[in-house]
Amino acid sequence: MAGIVKRKYESETRKLQKSFTRPLNLISEALPEEYDKYLLLKLFKELFPLMWDSLNKRYEQYESKDKFLAKVGKRKRYYHDKPDVFFFKLLKVKHMVSDGQRARHKKKFNEKNAQLAYQSLLNKANNKVKAHENKMASRNRDLQTVDPLYIDAFLSAYHKRGITIQGKVEIFNELKKYNTPQVIEFFQKLNDSERNNQVRRMAFEHLQTLGASVRLRKNFKGIVKSYNTETDRFIVSPEDLYQRLESNTIQNKKKFHAFISHSGVVDQIIHLTH
Repeated sequence: MAGIVKRKYESETRKLQKSFTRPLNLISEALPEEYDKYLLLKLFKELFPLMWDSLNKRYEQYESKDKFLAKVGKRKRYYHDKPDVFFFKLLKVKHMVSDGQRARHKKKFNEKNAQLAYQSLLNKANNKVKAHENKMASRNRDLQTVDPLYIDAFLSAYHKRGITIQGKVEIFNELKKYNTPQVIEFFQKLNDSERNNQVRRMAFEHLQTLGASVRLRKNFKGIVKSYNTETDRFIVSPEDLYQRLESNTIQNKKKFHAFISHSGVVDQIIHLTH
């Protein structure tokens, strides 16, 4: 299984490397007469900031995975290069900063055309960043950025033996109200390893709305069990959820003294004790 996961990662990495070719071709038209790899990186960050941010998030994601593997006594699997190292290793970058290519660029350089190309790319970058920020602000307007006090109880209950798909979906829909590193990490793990197709798809789609680095995993191969394809429509009110939390396995972990809702009746647990 580890070998399969590693091969998928390497395949995704090759596709990502190829995706840098077109942006770099566009930047080549905006380069000054003299440049080196550090100036090329500086221009890429400036003219394609969303793509650079995505690369950083991917690095953080796989660095976190490797740290977890090491923590549980397993060998690291991904060894994702730091973003600047990843960039400098690109074949397109190596070609652009080679002596021969820089000499050809200098020979045909036109300052006016380079300035126009640069300004055009900069305007597009600014527009894309603004649109992205507005989109994310709209999506995150109702999300909290502080972990709920009861998050450990929810995570423990989610992984408890015997929990139903209905119970998992309920916990999922409660935690999706939060945009925090711990919650995002939890959803990343669901996208990577949850064997129920519905929940794994839900995790993928929610991570997309948060702008996280994520790829949809294929359905698990082998003998299909009822658990893999079982679904739940999640028709439940905040009051219903509270009653279920009071009576199910989550209550075995924490005692909720007060519960106020996000959606009008229920918003945050005010106090809890072991």
